[in-house]
Amino acid sequence: MRLSVEQKQVQSQVASQQMQQALFLLSKNAWELNEYVREQTVENPVLEALEPQWQERGLGFGAVRYYGESFEKAAPETLAESLRSQLDLKKLDQDELRAAKEIIGALDSRGYFTEPLADMARLCKVSTAQAGRALAAVQSLDPAGVGARSLSECLCLQLQRRGETEEAPYRIARDYLEELARGDYAGIASALGISAAKSRACCELLRSLKPGVSNTAPEDAAQYVFPEILVEKDGDRLRVILDERKIIRPFVNDAYEPGGLDGEAKAYLRERRALAKRIVQSVDLWKTMLRRVAEKIVLAQQDFFLRDEALQPLKMSDIAEELGVHPSTVSRAVAGKYLMSDAGIFALKGFFSRSIPEGEKRVSGDYIRRSIREMLAQDPTLTDSAVTERLHSRGAKIARRTVAKYRREMGIVSSYRRNK
Repeated sequence: MRLSVEQKQVQSQVASQQMQQALFLLSKNAWELNEYVREQTVENPVLEALEPQWQERGLGFGAVRYYGESFEKAAPETLAESLRSQLDLKKLDQDELRAAKEIIGALDSRGYFTEPLADMARLCKVSTAQAGRALAAVQSLDPAGVGARSLSECLCLQLQRRGETEEAPYRIARDYLEELARGDYAGIASALGISAAKSRACCELLRSLKPGVSNTAPEDAAQYVFPEILVEKDGDRLRVILDERKIIRPFVNDAYEPGGLDGEAKAYLRERRALAKRIVQSVDLWKTMLRRVAEKIVLAQQDFFLRDEALQPLKMSDIAEELGVHPSTVSRAVAGKYLMSDAGIFALKGFFSRSIPEGEKRVSGDYIRRSIREMLAQDPTLTDSAVTERLHSRGAKIARRTVAKYRREMGIVSSYRRNK
């Protein structure tokens, strides 16, 4: 055997800490973003923030209208619904996709997956490796920590999503949770061979994480939305405005100087300043990406805003291609975000409407819904079959069962009950 040393140039994509931080924040709405930054200012002495100028009162869900594939009367989205919609952006084969959906259905009230993976593999008739890939796909979804099999894994998943590269907080999450609960910083520092200040900082970081993901919605809980995007008409043109009054403005306080500090304190201060800069830059990226995505959505759906016409078919991949980003970035940008226009308040996610694939022309689900409502308003005796035939004559050749599905979603009873 002959050993040799070779030098090769290999290209690989590794998300930087800045990019991971930006993606982590991008999935948050304005209220969540503000709360996160406030938490970070408490933990980080060099990070400060100017509070939003707009009072965060919010608007009740009753004022919100959904379009596209969502309901016209808004309802809070469940965790399972949110996770299943995100799965569409994952490149899974059919078996893995089926297993991932089963895993989502098996999550407990904390969003944990506590069943043996081998049992899930047998249930879905897939290999253990496929079930493992399905679980990894679920754990990559938002919110961070979902699909964890233990508190340790939940915390580690959140650390990864934040782009944490230090090994110490992962070690604490895996092996020293009891010491963390007792606040035994000295014991952790001794066990890991790190300074007491580093031990305390890591423990503070872990305490800022969530122990689980709520998978239950309290009954009659008030739901609020904070429209981040404003759309104004200017004649036949539309202006898309990011309402920065609602958004906190973080900045780095340069008053802290390392002079006179020992090496350990200087290192801690450098780390805090680097983290503060990443947060400031990530908030700027949050605003830029949200504005760009909203502009593309409004441009694609301008007939809806200007003339109250049906939504055009629109996919997240369409917007992603125009912006030169991954579809998952668009998904994060619209998650939980809202738009306000003179027609009402709308979930950004609702402007994405699938096209009807069977027709002679490309139409959206919103077009079909409007057409069904219009036909039944003119003639309430029409059956689903009759409505289907009329849609065929308009060039939208969809199946009768699809008409029935849309009718039920709009809360319209069958022709038998209407005639009765």
